[in-house]
Amino acid sequence: MKLSDYLKQYRKENNLTQEALANELYVTKQAVSKWENDRGLPDIETYKDLSRLLGVSVDTLLGLEEKEAQKKSNSKVLLVIILSMVLLVGIVIAILAIINKPKEDEDETLKQALIEKTEEELGVSVPSVKEYNYIDYSDWIIAGNSMLPRNMYYFIFENEVIAIDYTWIRSLSGELIDSIPVNLGEYPEICEYFKIIDLTTGEINIINLNDDRVHSYVLYCLDIEYNRLIVISFEV
Repeated sequence: MKLSDYLKQYRKENNLTQEALANELYVTKQAVSKWENDRGLPDIETYKDLSRLLGVSVDTLLGLEEKEAQKKSNSKVLLVIILSMVLLVGIVIAILAIINKPKEDEDETLKQALIEKTEEELGVSVPSVKEYNYIDYSDWIIAGNSMLPRNMYYFIFENEVIAIDYTWIRSLSGELIDSIPVNLGEYPEICEYFKIIDLTTGEINIINLNDDRVHSYVLYCLDIEYNRLIVISFEV
């Protein structure tokens, strides 16, 4: 409420005229009329008498309590907004976690399957894997690009590479290099050890060019410098 409202209410409750109220405040009737019509305000000393007559504090008449209440109200609104934003962020994080969890589980499943495949084909244990990546070229091949491998992946080990035995070779012969997909020609240059396994016959480091059958091969390239094992599957 404003001062004008308090004055009108007080006069109505006490059946007073503007002139009668003016006499109690020792001011003119015109002054009371201006206050009630919001065309002026009393001096600060008059507020004390108004506070006594109207039964409200000086702060209330000055509008200070209303401003304080508005501040508190604004603070509550701001708090509600902040809490709502925090809740919303929490919900978004929870949703993202739910969405990403299947992807993480799928990645871990694929990683474990590749480790088991590698251990089975090489007959050795795979050390702790720090990082891995897998690329499936099946859709590319179906689309007509026969120069790509079937798929390829690599492991980067934590501290050591896999055990090397006599079946690993230090370089690929020209015949072997000519038989692998042309876009893989860089790997013989960056790796120190190699092994090609013919999954069709079980032979090692031999490409069967005189066989009418399609043979499935796996090329293992061991990059000692970066603790990396690159594995490429292709057909000839």
